[in-house]
Amino acid sequence: MAVVHTYISLEYNFQNLIVIRISIPSDGWLPDTPAPSALRHGAGRGVRSDCRIAQYMVEGTNRIFTYRDASGAFRLQRTEIVPAGVTLCMFCTVTDWVETQCQDNGQFSVAMPMLCNEPMRPTVTRIRDNECSGTMYAVGYTIEGQQLELYRTCFDASNARVLYSQSDVYYKSFFPRRPWVEFVADELFSPREATAYLKSNIYHAFNYIYGDGQTYLTSARSLVINRGHLVASADFLFVDQVSSTFRYLNVVPQFKSINDGNWEKIERWVRSIIPQSTPFRVKTGGIGILMLADTRGVFQQAYLAGSKIPVPEWTYKVVREVGGRGLYVFLTYNCTFQRERPQVLNICSPVSCPLSLPNTPHDGFTFCCDPKQFPL
Repeated sequence: MAVVHTYISLEYNFQNLIVIRISIPSDGWLPDTPAPSALRHGAGRGVRSDCRIAQYMVEGTNRIFTYRDASGAFRLQRTEIVPAGVTLCMFCTVTDWVETQCQDNGQFSVAMPMLCNEPMRPTVTRIRDNECSGTMYAVGYTIEGQQLELYRTCFDASNARVLYSQSDVYYKSFFPRRPWVEFVADELFSPREATAYLKSNIYHAFNYIYGDGQTYLTSARSLVINRGHLVASADFLFVDQVSSTFRYLNVVPQFKSINDGNWEKIERWVRSIIPQSTPFRVKTGGIGILMLADTRGVFQQAYLAGSKIPVPEWTYKVVREVGGRGLYVFLTYNCTFQRERPQVLNICSPVSCPLSLPNTPHDGFTFCCDPKQFPL
């Protein structure tokens, strides 16, 4: 009878460290199960060093960072740490890619940054998701028939309304310089809808809905409402991934001072508490349609393009573990014209907020809700 010992095999899934306890025969490792690097190389031969992707490498590279998992399938690299022995596949196009391996000395075999001409761009693919009451789209890449998803977004095409977007957000120690990119319509928004966020067009839309004497926007140059990202660009690390968030499929009309105020504070705080070992799953969306009084005192719903692109009355952000356990829920009133704190929605059971947020209409009246009871 073979003697059986128990070892702890440390294996990376290339994003998180997984510890697997296995029982094996004393005469060797199980087939296709790599031993820990220290055991493979011997204790006296030193410890292998992981590679760190530095900020200058990120900012100077326009290729797409991927790797192969244990099954050989491509996965998007999402973190700045690459375990020793892992090979990155740096795609420009599906036929143009370069390999660089993290060596034992903590250096890549092919140095970065890496530039190429005309790198492929993320595309939008319709997918199935029973939670979405509209149509769910995945934003990402297709490589060798595999869908590499960056984030997904639930879209109500009949109203040109983005209901919510969801992504996994990973720890990062630095924030690269954001590239300038134009917003993409993905053939899901008409030219009129794509230009609805222009200041002059919002002004004319408000005059049409609320009357020429409306005082919400005083001129065609007033910047009151802008494109509020649902998946924040800063939630990603690499240039192509950051750029992928600049699409109309990932924004809702949000009051600028709220977007720049409490909403940005919440985004920054969430990123600051993400553990290095595992990502958070973050879902962000809008609720309801904002109602404002017209010049006659009659309340009317706010839209940016006729009866499309409604202005949500509330925006929410749900932070969960990737396994589904709710951690935090933030609910913000999306209007600076109401001067008093509104009554919270009945879907929110208020709890104390984990960070200090100004209680002003300018910054955005914000409630924190019990994640165990929040239904979205």
